[in-house]
Amino acid sequence: MYPVKFAPVPMQRIWGGHGLKSMFGVKTDEPIGEYWVVSGHPNGMSVVSEGPLAGKSLNELTDLYPNAYLGKSPQPRFPLLIKFLEAEDDLSVQIHPDDTYAQAFEGDFGKTEAWYVLDAKPDGKVNYGHTFPNRETYEQAVREGRVKDYLSYRSVEKGDLVFVPARTLHALLAGTKVLEIQQTSDVTYRVYDWDRVDEHGVGRELHVNKAADVLDYEQSAPAVERVWIRNEDNFQHARLVECPYFTIESIVTDNPFALTHGHAGNPDVLIVVEGTGELRAVVDGQAQALSLKPGDAVLIPGTLEVYDVLPQSQMTIVRTYY
Repeated sequence: MYPVKFAPVPMQRIWGGHGLKSMFGVKTDEPIGEYWVVSGHPNGMSVVSEGPLAGKSLNELTDLYPNAYLGKSPQPRFPLLIKFLEAEDDLSVQIHPDDTYAQAFEGDFGKTEAWYVLDAKPDGKVNYGHTFPNRETYEQAVREGRVKDYLSYRSVEKGDLVFVPARTLHALLAGTKVLEIQQTSDVTYRVYDWDRVDEHGVGRELHVNKAADVLDYEQSAPAVERVWIRNEDNFQHARLVECPYFTIESIVTDNPFALTHGHAGNPDVLIVVEGTGELRAVVDGQAQALSLKPGDAVLIPGTLEVYDVLPQSQMTIVRTYY
């Protein structure tokens, strides 16, 4: 089996924008907030865009060729959901459950995620965490419309990695674009929506009780430290975060390089953030090549021993695996 790319799945969102449309070839006047580029979730299934497997869904790949495209997975489906997000307006303040709660009450998995920041305003920030000391204070703030008084924030800039474990209150804010890597799940509990209403004066649905169930009232921000794998003038390869659900690395270079899998026997995913190039691999004695451009996400089967990336310009690539 060989590396594959998928057609992006654009998702209209009221907080979305228009800046990423050209990268993904999307033509619509509606604001697009999310582009799902690798997904085995039924709410936005990825489909192979080219090659002999074109037209097959990611779930079909993992069913037909589990050794290549699934490996040892913590879910029966592909366990990572990868998106590009563009926030022209503030997202709702929200929280995701962990696996235990989601499987008990939603029939889905929990959602730990991470954001690789693609762009942010000069004074860019995100909501990250809270100061609610207990459930009673949270519920009183909801009743009195004072949730925003308890929100915590952190500054972000291009190239940052923000790790968001399940049960963390959070929100992307206006002017931010990120690459999001998360557990395959689509369970979100909306806590506060900045008092927005539609043309009929109706706000979006909130999920304050379920949010109260899963909110971590003793949460402290987990330490995330960049670990250099290789740091030279023309090649920077760093591990950005490692958790039970995924590892995320970044590579910045204009030189050719070869990689073996982050976790032997499991697939890698390469996401192109900047630059162009080519991915090459030898499959069954035959050389295979895929062009690479910003927005591409390539699923590298775990059955490959090694693969090569040949930049045509300086590239920034994010690699993730489990």
